[in-house]
Order: sequence, then structure tokens, then C-alpha cells
Amino acid sequence: MRNILIYRLGSLGDTVVALPALHLVRRVFPQARLTLLTNKPVASKAAAMESVLGPDFFANVMDYPVGTRNPAKLLVVAKRIRAGNFDALVNLAAARGRWKALRDQLFFRLSGVRSTFGFPQEQSDFTVSLRPDGQLYESESFRLLKRLTVLGEASLDDPASWDLSLKQEELRKAEALIPNPATPVLVACFGTKAQANDWEEKNWTKLLKKLRSRLPAWRLFMIGSADEAALAARCGASWGQHFANMCGKLTPRESAGLLQRAKLFLGHDSGPMHLASAVGTPCVAIFSARNPPGQWFPARSGHHCLYHKTDCFGCGLTTCIVEKKRCILSITVDEVFVAVMESLRSRGLVR
Repeated sequence: MRNILIYRLGSLGDTVVALPALHLVRRVFPQARLTLLTNKPVASKAAAMESVLGPDFFANVMDYPVGTRNPAKLLVVAKRIRAGNFDALVNLAAARGRWKALRDQLFFRLSGVRSTFGFPQEQSDFTVSLRPDGQLYESESFRLLKRLTVLGEASLDDPASWDLSLKQEELRKAEALIPNPATPVLVACFGTKAQANDWEEKNWTKLLKKLRSRLPAWRLFMIGSADEAALAARCGASWGQHFANMCGKLTPRESAGLLQRAKLFLGHDSGPMHLASAVGTPCVAIFSARNPPGQWFPARSGHHCLYHKTDCFGCGLTTCIVEKKRCILSITVDEVFVAVMESLRSRGLVR
């Protein structure tokens, strides 16, 4: 197959969790021309998918108007797909129910795509299942790969599955920010798109004050979108002269270069957390219980994920009013502090 369309919606985190599946497609079809069908970001905090993967991964990017029910707009998309003369489509969209999967598959067939891969078929494709250990649920990265077993297998523990192919010019930004390689670096991101995922400013501020007393020689960098800069400035003020607010100043790939130099990432369930995991940086991440435990945890090993499984877990809410974010706000500053110190101590970075 020479001409393949890949359908994946989302932004930073959705892109990173799909990396193993994307690399599998590239490995199976090394000479194919890949085109990405994706949405433009729907929020100012979201990074476009192609800005995460870089200009070399896809030959072309086609815009999909996410959430539209306008037949005229969908007809335009269908005509563009037909004009692309694609040999196959690889569906990496989230499983949203059997009827929607059948509808999407029919849409692409009517748009002239000759064959399709990755559409959910089995009931297990539509539900988040427990892992064999019976404690955590399957990660989204694993679930995507499971739908592509007809193409082959990929390991989530293989660094090649997460390769972002960062360029030297993207890495130089981190080198300029951290000229001394021996400087221990903590990178944090406290922004979130969902109110239900917000551990809140007062907790982050208390945590950083406590960490500062134990990590006096460490540099703290805050990353995120430009509209998170004020929050980052307030939270990071206690770190003093060793704090740098990089919100809105780095591209996603430059942020990956900085994360690659860090000893630890600290933050919410977020795109930057997945980016840190992709480049091999251990994370201490705070989760609400809106999703089953494990589904959106970093897919690679070596992380500390704080999650309180309240009786309302799996609610799927982006805004929590009735329970007042009971799940995430029951996580204490001391719990997170202990997780950070355990992560650093286990790697000989603190005593």
C-alpha cells in the first residue's frame, strides 16, 4: 500500500498516547505516503497534532471539522478523501460505541477508501477492561494497539514506540535553558482543560514550598500554554531565582526537549504528562477519578500516579459540582510530597 490515511482526533495527550500505533503503521508500511485526518484544536490550551509529531511524520494533514453534523461540510471532507485516492485508512479514533464505529466506517467507504484497519469490532474494544493484575485498567495506548493486531505487534516498553525524532534545533532550546548538564531539573505543568482534573492552585503552591526546602539546588521550569503563565508565576514564585516560567514560550517539541533533560515531571493528568513519559522522564501525576484507574496513566513504567478510587469513579465528568471534586481534592499535599521524594530517592537523586 502506497497511500494511507490515518484518522485521529485530539491534541497533545491524544497524539502522544497514539505514538506506538503510529510507529507500528510506519514500520509495516515503510514506503507509504501517510496523510493525517485530524481536527484543529478546539481550545487555546491544546496543541495541534502535527505540531507534536513534527513536519516529517506526515506528508499531508487534512482538517476534520470535529463535532459537525453539517452534511455540506462532511461532503467537502468526503470529496477531499476521494480525491486523495487512498489505498487504506487506519482508524485511531477513540471507540465511541458500535453504531458510531459502523457509521464512520461507512463514511470512509463511501468516500472511496478501499480498505480499513483499526475499527473496533469486539465488545472488549468498546469497553475499558481490567488488566490481568485486576488493579488497573488497560491504557489507551494498549487499546489502540489491540485494534491493530492484524498489522502486527508493538511493545509499550520499547523506547522506539515513543520516538518523537526531535531535531537538534529543538533540543538546543533546552541546552540554552540548562547550560550545565549537572543541574538537577524539575519540570511542572499545573494547567488542565477540565475542571474535574484540577487539583487547585493552593495545593500546588503548598507542595512547591515544601519541595523547595528539600531541593534547594534544583531548577524549576513550568511549561504549558500562554494562558497558564499567570497561574505558573503564582505557584512558582516561592522557588525564587531558580524558577523559570516557560508557559507559552516553547513549542510542544521544544517542551519535549526540556522534559528529556528533567529528572522529574510533576503535574495533572495532561498532555505534558504524556509527553514527559514519551521521552522517558519519570512522572508524579495527580488524577481525578473521572476515568477508570490506569486508562490515562502514562503507558510506560516507572511513574507515580496518585488516584483515589471513590465510589463515583468512572463518572466521565469534565465539571464536578455535586461531589465537589471529592476524588482529586482528597489527595493531600503530603501524599504528593512523599511520592516525589520516593521517586527521586529510588534513583539516588536525594537521600
